[in-house]
Amino acid sequence: MEKQDFKKFVLCLMKASEKIDANYFKLPVSEGESTYRERVYCYELYHQLRCTLGDSFPYKLNGEVDKIDHPIIKKAKKPDFIFHIPGSMKQNFVVIEVKPITVKDEINELKKDIQKLKYFLNKIRYYRAIIIVYGNLNDITLPQNIKMEIESISDKRIMVLWHREPHETPEIIRG
Repeated sequence: MEKQDFKKFVLCLMKASEKIDANYFKLPVSEGESTYRERVYCYELYHQLRCTLGDSFPYKLNGEVDKIDHPIIKKAKKPDFIFHIPGSMKQNFVVIEVKPITVKDEINELKKDIQKLKYFLNKIRYYRAIIIVYGNLNDITLPQNIKMEIESISDKRIMVLWHREPHETPEIIRG
């Protein structure tokens, strides 16, 4: 059942990503160059994903749920998205982290997010994890240091998507 639900979720995630407009992908700045802003992208992805999934899917999408006061999860971990059944620790489904392509300049942020996803997979028993890298620096491939971090992930439960441009389907870099 989880495998089928995950396939359906990924299809919905792809459709939702395709609906993200350029203004949410790269924020226009008054009298300056547009810039990648992770929160802006995440809020729009959340909106599009909720619209695409509807209310009939058994799991619920939550954004940046603070786990500081959680009675079981003692560490302060705050993933960008969790897809789960609230109130139950037995049906944790997907945890997602999002990073703009400019994370190449702060590769430690990507490393921290990978560790956070591993924590949710191993300690909190989420079924799968997804990293979404969004944006493009006029390259056909990911920047080398991002690529190296992704290649170093040994856990096959972590999927990596690259969402290059607004209104495009993300590419599955690692499945």
